[in-house]
Formats: sequence, structure tokens, C-alpha cells
Amino acid sequence: MQESSMNFDMENVEPFLQRVSSLISSGFGGQEVAKVVAMAKQMGVDDERELEFRIQYDGKPAVLRVRVFMDDVDAPDLYFFSPESLAERIDAEMEKFCEELGI
Repeated sequence: MQESSMNFDMENVEPFLQRVSSLISSGFGGQEVAKVVAMAKQMGVDDERELEFRIQYDGKPAVLRVRVFMDDVDAPDLYFFSPESLAERIDAEMEKFCEELGI
């Protein structure tokens, strides 16, 4: 498992998770994205929680762990723990996402 992580403004959590969802064949779709977003929205400052999802990635079963650390009331840190090739793709999406938002 390899880690990918970034700090997000709360309004950017769902759009970014949807991008991650598009990289995964199954096991991390709209319902799972909504679960992570709902969890993040109810967390308090300095709270940390993690969800684990059984996914299909690159034709194989795998695990995706998403950890949320509420660094600030509206700015959670998201940590993704996944197979190396997926982590590299998540990192690339993070770069692209930041470029698109101008951050």
C-alpha cells in the first residue's frame, strides 16, 4: 500500500473523490463517495477517521483506505492508501486538480 495525501477545502472533497472513483472499476462509486463526504462533514477539528473499501482496480481485487483528518473546520486532509499504481494515478489527479483550481 502506498499513500497519497492532500489538504482540501470541504467544497472540493466530493469533486475530487469523484475523480478517484473514475479510476476504479468497482467498489468506490457514488455511494462510497457520499459516505466519505458525510463522514468528513460531521467531524470536529482534530478528529481522525478511516474507511476501508474493497475495490476492483486494474482487473484485480484490492483495498482502498481513505483516512480523513480534520485539520481545520472546513479543510480536511485526505489520505488514500492503495496499490502503488493507483496511488500514482491519484497523485497525478491531485496535481491536475490543483492546476485547474489555480492552487
